[in-house]
Formats: sequence, structure tokens, C-alpha cells
Amino acid sequence: MPKVSIFTVLFFLIGLTQVCFANVSLSVNPVDGSNSLRFEKMPSAGAENKEEIHIRVSSTNGSRYQVFQRILEPIMNEKGDTLNLQAMETQTLSNSNSYGTLYLQNSDHLSMSDQLLYSSSQSGESDMFTIGYSLNQNLINTAGRFRGRLVFTVRGMGNASSDQVTIDVFLETSSSMKVSVKGAHHPSRIRIKGSDTSEKTADYVTLSFSGNEAQEIRIYQEVETMPQNETDQELGANVLQLDAEGQTEGLRIQGLSSLGTKRSLIYSSNKGEDNFVIYFLVNADQVQRQDAGIYTGKIKYVVETDHGKQEFPIGIQCHIPSVFSISVTPPPGGVSFTHVLAISPPQDKEVMVTVLSNLHKPYQVLQDLQTNMTNQQGKEFNSKYFTIQVVIPSGQKGQTNLTEFSPVQTGEYPVFSSDSMGSGATFTVVYRLQGYAQMSAGSFLAPVRFSLNQK
Repeated sequence: MPKVSIFTVLFFLIGLTQVCFANVSLSVNPVDGSNSLRFEKMPSAGAENKEEIHIRVSSTNGSRYQVFQRILEPIMNEKGDTLNLQAMETQTLSNSNSYGTLYLQNSDHLSMSDQLLYSSSQSGESDMFTIGYSLNQNLINTAGRFRGRLVFTVRGMGNASSDQVTIDVFLETSSSMKVSVKGAHHPSRIRIKGSDTSEKTADYVTLSFSGNEAQEIRIYQEVETMPQNETDQELGANVLQLDAEGQTEGLRIQGLSSLGTKRSLIYSSNKGEDNFVIYFLVNADQVQRQDAGIYTGKIKYVVETDHGKQEFPIGIQCHIPSVFSISVTPPPGGVSFTHVLAISPPQDKEVMVTVLSNLHKPYQVLQDLQTNMTNQQGKEFNSKYFTIQVVIPSGQKGQTNLTEFSPVQTGEYPVFSSDSMGSGATFTVVYRLQGYAQMSAGSFLAPVRFSLNQK
């Protein structure tokens, strides 16, 4: 067999040399009892694609020596494609030696250059140790039947003694599944603004895979750290929303969904390749109630098959802008009183006022009436019969002095005051108009303005 002849020739040549000056010799034996390093095409579920080699050094001169490894012949398939060396990892096994010092105890990849594995003690005793090799399926760049060759070398330190042993490497790979999870503008981060309420402006993550061999592929989303601001306050559960889009039946989320804290399945299928995107949006109503600030967190996408899983972390940065706004909703037709007669019952018109604030500072809502209501002839409507009341819903924070109907005053004055935390509020301003005897005829007008001021 080719391997047997290689070992025989090498040992024979080295043996002849040792008669003259060699004082160290090397023995290299795979743990599985074979004479080569072989990797399965596809290991069983949950098993590592890992092999080990025992290396023994015999020393007779009491001098120090070192053991190295390197790739002697590139690991190539039948098409001449070279294996990505990053895919084959190597590491010596801690405490597998007796005397000297083991190197390469942290995993590294194979190299065409010498890699120091072991250095003997000062007295150069004979010793043995174990080195392991494993395949990272995610880094295999091409498929096929690969063959290469490793060479192990022992060299005396300060003398010419040396020995070498070569060993064949065999591995067979299928089309390696490639998975990509990337942010649209930054590969590992998503940035969300308070104005990102539609897909037109929102940032998103693109997820794609190829080379799947008819096995079920499942993609999960997990929140590792819920977005928090500089005071460790978490983003509200419903502030961020997700919307998945793609021409695929594999999606397991449909329409808008809130960013939950639990692991959730977002995709599953047996397709060979597929792709989709996930948009990150803000809930327009909820974001205005969230404290202003920059919230940072982290999620991850976990891609699972029967042969293992891959994880892709994505950072989240959400900027919540300051909100301090007031909206006034008049009744249909506006605040208009028609057919006012002295003998008619009073008429009420309700105006809804909503204040949104995430500044945590107290505020007031002011009403400004510059003049009493007058008609075209300049006649005033008696303010005694034009009254105002403010109704705050039960459980609503804030207060008002206008709990009973009171004449509408001219000038600017507060109609509502917030609590000490400046909580948002919604309340109703009720205007009541009552006809009276001797009132002038005509259409009476008065502009009313609402404003929002911090205390």
C-alpha cells in the first residue's frame, strides 16, 4: 500500500542516518489505530468531527529537543480546489505529556509553516503527548474528496539530531451550508429611530442560507439583552415591532409582532436555499410614551439543523426622541352654538385635549381667550352665561381648578396641571353656553388658544 511504503522508506532512511548521529526518533500514530488522519463526511448528530494522534519521542543523548508540525502537501480535492485551512483546527491536549512543555494548547488552524507543539525539559527525556484535529463545517469552502499530507519533525536544540514522519490526511465534504445574517447598514447592528414607523425608512436584517441538504432548518430569534437606556430602564415591550417579508413559505411570523423576550421560531423549512428580511419598526403610539434616550441591547439569531447550530448576534440601538406635544380635538362641526334662545336649555360642547411627554418634568395646559365673544356690531356676549368645566377621567394623573362650571375668563390661565413626573394626560374641556334675556342678536365669535408650558 502507498502508506506502508512511505513509512518503510522513511524509517529505513532515518535508521541509516541514526547510526551516524541521530539521538532522537519520532513515532506518530492515530488514536483510531489507522495509519492516516481521516474525517467522516458527516458525523452523527451531536458528535464532533474530531480525530487525535499520539506522538512519541525517543531521546538517548540527554539533550533538549522540540517537535513541530506543518502541512507538507496542500489538502486538495479531485478538482484541484484547496481546503480553507481555517476549517481544520488543531490543539495539543493538556496534561497528555509527562516532562516537557506543550504548546498550541489554544486551538489554532493548520499552517504551511512550522507550528511548535512540544519542547522537552532541560535533560531531554523521552516523552509522548496527544494532539487533536477537528473540522469546522461552517468554514469549509468547497465540496469533494480531499487528500493532503502532514509532516512532524523533531529537532535537537544545539545539535544536528532530527527525525521526520509524514502522515496522510483524508476527508470528504459535501456542499457546506452557508448562512448569512447581516444588518442592512451595519453587518452586526441595527439602528432604530423614533420616526421608523414604516418599511420605507426602517433598518432591517437580511437572513439567507444555501447548500442545505434537504434537512430541516430552523431559525430562532432570542433577546439576549432587552434594550436599556443609560439609567438601565428597559424599552417598553410594545415599542419595537418586527415585520418579516420574503417570497417564502418558511416564515413563521406574519404581520407586525412585538419584540418579545422569549425565544421564538421565525422560520423553518427543508429548502436548499432561501432568504428573507426582518424590519425593525417603532409603534407610533407607544414610542411617544417611552422616556427619551438611547436604548441599547442585543438579540441573536440561532440557525439549527440536525447537525448543529450557528449563532449570529445583532446589536440594537434605538433612539427615542424627546416628546412634548399637545393636540386638541374639537367636536364635529367645531365649538359652534346654534339657535341660542333665552328660553332654550344650555348647550354643551366638548373639546378633547391630549398631552404627550417623556421628559418627566411637570407642565401646565393654558387656555388663552383674548377677548369676550362679540358679534359683528361689537356687542359682547355676557361671559356669565359662557362657562367652562374640565373633566379628568378617573385614574388619570393631574389636576384642575375647574371642576365645576365657571365663567370663561379672558387672558391666559391654566386649565390643567400635570403630576410631578409630567405624565401624559387626556382630559375634556366642556364649554357651556346659555341664552339670556336682553342678549343681542347675531353671530358671536372668540378665538380660544391652548398652549403647553413646562413649570
